Amino acid sequence: MRFCIETHGCTANIGNSMELRRLLIAHGHLESDLDNSDVVILNTCAVTSRTERDMLRRICELRGRRLIVAGCLPAAIPELIEGFEAVGVLNRGGMEKVLDALGRSKSPELDRPIPCLPGSLCGVVTISEGCPGACSYCIVKRARGPLRSREPREIESDVRHLINSGAVEIQLASQDAGAYGCDISTSLPELLDLLSDMDGAFMIRVGMMNPGSVLRILDDLLDSYRSEKMYRFLHLPLQSGSDRVLERMGRGYTSRDFVHIVSEFRSRFPDISLATDVITGFPGETDQDFRMTENVITATQPDKVNVTRYSQRPHTPASMMHDMPDRIKKERSRRMTELWKEIALLRNSRYTGHELEVLVTEHGRAGTMKGRTRNYTGVVVHGASYIGKWVRARATDATPFYIKARCTGSL
Repeated sequence: MRFCIETHGCTANIGNSMELRRLLIAHGHLESDLDNSDVVILNTCAVTSRTERDMLRRICELRGRRLIVAGCLPAAIPELIEGFEAVGVLNRGGMEKVLDALGRSKSPELDRPIPCLPGSLCGVVTISEGCPGACSYCIVKRARGPLRSREPREIESDVRHLINSGAVEIQLASQDAGAYGCDISTSLPELLDLLSDMDGAFMIRVGMMNPGSVLRILDDLLDSYRSEKMYRFLHLPLQSGSDRVLERMGRGYTSRDFVHIVSEFRSRFPDISLATDVITGFPGETDQDFRMTENVITATQPDKVNVTRYSQRPHTPASMMHDMPDRIKKERSRRMTELWKEIALLRNSRYTGHELEVLVTEHGRAGTMKGRTRNYTGVVVHGASYIGKWVRARATDATPFYIKARCTGSL
């Protein structure tokens, strides 16, 4: 059967889709494009109300085809998908349902290599499903459930398959990477040490880690980041700089905890890049609360801030709280976006005129290449003819989102 997988949402969703793709091909099915597919598998996201609307619109656009709706939308809000074929999150159980629907080979080629992301040499490996948190606003916990970590050797095997397929960047995906292993008597630092010891020329990018989880493993995690195979990159969500709001969110840490973790990483790795998340307009957030968030962002100088306007999600405790007007959320989102872009431009501009080491991972537009520095800063490289290799590149310009550079040679 000819299939097409369309994926929306987080890196974990992307990893789930790549694994499903491998399994379907192993069972004899053929990947095709949208127009020529017998079945379309739509891997959905439901993190915000806007995303939910986008997913429902896409489902309507695909009406008339054989459509299987997967991911967080049918898992968290199944009443919205009535009348459609749905399988929920593409974990092992969800993948089994897809295989049951499409058919299985009696002798599947399960040793087929795990594919990299389309058009790149980056591979995604899911290290766990679910999380131990209880955030009052989060619908993802309802979709993916409690923490279920994969065994380290199983993850190691997937990483080995990707390296053998040519991957030079391994992205570790989960809902909270810092919580990995809590349920199976291991930890993220132990996993990172295991993967860093593997042979091969590749780099590891750790996904989002909640501050409460990082505090438990901070010293060991800092030691693990010393490996030359680790990108000096930290995705640590703040969400709010107000401890009162963080408590209402059920986040389980304080703004001081966030600042402490950032300070510890920067004292050990001064060049580390920091990505964080902020929710604007959470129920009860005052002007003073928002100013506290601005102050923490200004103090910690993140390289990227993912700004989300709060939106009520069904079946969550926060949906029972009094929502605030959209105009306030929009204004605070605008202010936060302007602030982080200003900071990011300044941080990227410090590289202008300097020679950088860049791992080229994919082709860009107009003959350029795209890659990452050792601290995961994005670089658009002109004049490079290498992919999957480290190159020297002199930074010529900067934007808040990436650096522009010209290749000066290979490493």
